[in-house]
Parts: sequence; structure tokens; C-alpha cells
Amino acid sequence: MMSSPRGSRRRRPVLVPVASAVLAAGIGATALSGGFAQASDEPPPKVGPGKVIDQGQFRTQFIKAVDTTEKDDYGTYKRYLEIDLQVTNLGDDTVSVGTMRRPGDKITQMPFSFAGSILRVRPEPKTKYGPDITVFSYDIKSKLLMPDLMKNVVLKYELDPAATAPSTVTLDLGRFVYEQLGIRDQGYYWQLVGDDDGDTFVPTVAAQVTLPVKRERG
Repeated sequence: MMSSPRGSRRRRPVLVPVASAVLAAGIGATALSGGFAQASDEPPPKVGPGKVIDQGQFRTQFIKAVDTTEKDDYGTYKRYLEIDLQVTNLGDDTVSVGTMRRPGDKITQMPFSFAGSILRVRPEPKTKYGPDITVFSYDIKSKLLMPDLMKNVVLKYELDPAATAPSTVTLDLGRFVYEQLGIRDQGYYWQLVGDDDGDTFVPTVAAQVTLPVKRERG
């Protein structure tokens, strides 16, 4: 399944993710002001484990979140919060899985990555560098999502051994639309749906995914 421009489009329409459990739910907008706050009376659709979300450029399924202990490459045991996903790149080009922005950083309308569509994680695990995001295919690690192929993606936060892991983790997801950038640049790009007043871009939360955190020990 490939995605391509389909004629002229209105800038930043409000679109509903294609997931059977959330088709009837409304779309909520968010505003970034020190943190996210709802800018609409209707909250975004709330999704649980296993549901498939149409993000425009990606089709994403959130599988599970686990509190686990694993050996690193040096044989040292470390504790992690892992979030497992299955992601299909619906675009025509290979895309980087990307890196998560840090809390408080400006949201980019064109992140050119999958991670750029994860608008917020809460509670936000306290780590120095954010999560490591890896694509797995037959035990081969990479940072790339090739077109039309479903890949396992893992977000891995390193936790302090004595930290208390949350009972659930919730992710706010954005949605992409493929449209022209503007008059000066008439090329088509994948852009996050949202509102742009010229100075600040406010992304729309297309869905909120909540996963129970299971305890596992490696």
C-alpha cells in the first residue's frame, strides 16, 4: 500500500484514524504551553493494546509495555521500560525511525521520522537521553522503516534499578497528511496534522494509547 498526493488539499484537515475501535470517536486538538492541554471539548480517541491506528504515513499497532531486566552488550544487567510496536511505512520512501524529542522541545511539523509522531509519553520516564528506538527484522537491528513492510519497533527507556515503574503508560499520537508545503515550495511532504499560526505549530492528537506495564525479568 503506497501513499501519494490526490489533488489539491485543504491545509491541515481534521482526520480520523482508521481503527475499528475508534471510528466513532472525535478528534481532539492539543496546545503546547509548558505541557499539553486540550484545546477541544472532544477528547481524542482512547485506544488500548492491539488496536491498529492509521497515522497517514504509518499504520501502527501498539503491542505491549514491559518493565524488564536485560543484559547489555558488556554483560551488565540493566533495567528498562520497553514499549513494543508493529509499524508499517505506507509512504513511497524509506524513513528513519527517528529519535524522541525531549519534553519541552518544540514540535516539528515535518519531523521526517516515525518518532516525530509520538507527541507525548506520560508518565515520562526520567532518563538522560530519552528512549533508544530500534527497528527489528529477523534479529537484525536498524533505524530504518522501508516502504510497505511491517516491522517490529521497540522504544527502550533505561530505568534506575530502584525506580518504581508506572502501572500504565499513555502515548499521544499525531497523524500525517501528504500535501503541498506552500506557494514558494510546491513539493509534497508528509506533515503532521495541526494548526499553524505562523509562529507556533500545535499538533492534533489523533489518538491516545494506554498500555498496562507488565513486569518481566530477563
